[in-house]
Formats: sequence, C-alpha cells, structure tokens
Amino acid sequence: MTIENFVEKFAFAIEVETVSLTADTEFKALPNWDSLNALSVIAMADADYGVALSGEDVHSSTTINDVWKIVSARKQ
Repeated sequence: MTIENFVEKFAFAIEVETVSLTADTEFKALPNWDSLNALSVIAMADADYGVALSGEDVHSSTTINDVWKIVSARKQ
C-alpha cells in the first residue's frame, strides 16, 4: 500500500481526476466535496483496505495524507 495508490483510489471514490490530487490536497476544500464523498471514502477504505473509517476520522482529517495515515495504521 502506497500513498500514490491511495490517492488514486481516493480520486476514484470522489469522482475527480487523479492528476488533480496529491497527498497534500486539502480534500474538504475541493469544489465537489460533500457528505456523500465522505461516505464514498469510508466505503473505499473498507472495500479496498478492509479498514473501518468513521465519519469523525474523515472530519478530523485535513489532507488526503491524513486519511491515509489512519488507514495505514489500522491496516497493520
């Protein structure tokens, strides 16, 4: 599991072009970010990594890297 792969999956989950995102992207500032995208990210973490994220996990994160750190820590 790499951050680059996670960014790709994150982009797919929220339906944006991968090239527009980096690990440092502040995802809540994206024009299309909403609660449905938060649910999509939670579902992606479960389906692709077997990790249960909570709404609070997403809410307390600022960047995609913040979410990845949570998923990565719980994956181990």
